[in-house]
Amino acid sequence: MKKQGLTTAVLTSMALATVPAFAAEDSTRLFKDWHYGQHVDDFPRSQGYYDCSGDLGVFALCHDGVTFLEYPFQGQLFFGDDNRLTHATVVADYSDDLYVTVIGALTRSFAIVSAEGPYETLDIIERAKAGAFSSEEEMQAALVAFEAEQHRQGYFGMTLMEQEGILEAKQDIQNAQELMMNAPEGVRVAEIAVYEDDWGPLVETSFYLPERQLGRAIEKAKDAPVEDF
Repeated sequence: MKKQGLTTAVLTSMALATVPAFAAEDSTRLFKDWHYGQHVDDFPRSQGYYDCSGDLGVFALCHDGVTFLEYPFQGQLFFGDDNRLTHATVVADYSDDLYVTVIGALTRSFAIVSAEGPYETLDIIERAKAGAFSSEEEMQAALVAFEAEQHRQGYFGMTLMEQEGILEAKQDIQNAQELMMNAPEGVRVAEIAVYEDDWGPLVETSFYLPERQLGRAIEKAKDAPVEDF
């Protein structure tokens, strides 16, 4: 399948230099009216939601009638063992137009922090801190080359954070992982992935709140039962 590598890099570089257009509506929004922590009962079958845990391998609800950027998507809602929403994904059949449209929409308020393929990762934050890019053109070239190679390998993913979170990040942040670990409350991360499965080529975008996910993991660790083993 054909890919729009150059467009990805150009839009990404624009995002890195753009002031955030707006702030998140509140500290729990994942995607549209789906919010972190919502109970599974807030998504009834009468509104089109259905259990798709068997297909996805974890506790999840799906909705086949999600419209995003005027394209049809399947929505996938993932829940913790407390029946509360933890993250959300929208997935659709791949097309060049859809791929570029998703990137263009997200980079109005998100900026890329890393990219990955099946075997390699490009940490934009780390490379920038190390002075690897002497100009915006060099960064674009690195992204174009990396994206093109990963597409040839069969998988390409990008991680983006709301620009508000990047602007608020501590100056001593050295890489994308540190940025995620120190994300402010309410700042979203979006992960775009292009890959092919048994259904054909797909593009998916997942949304989560790294600050909430980290807090949840810490609480789970604290609540682990004490046992002599």
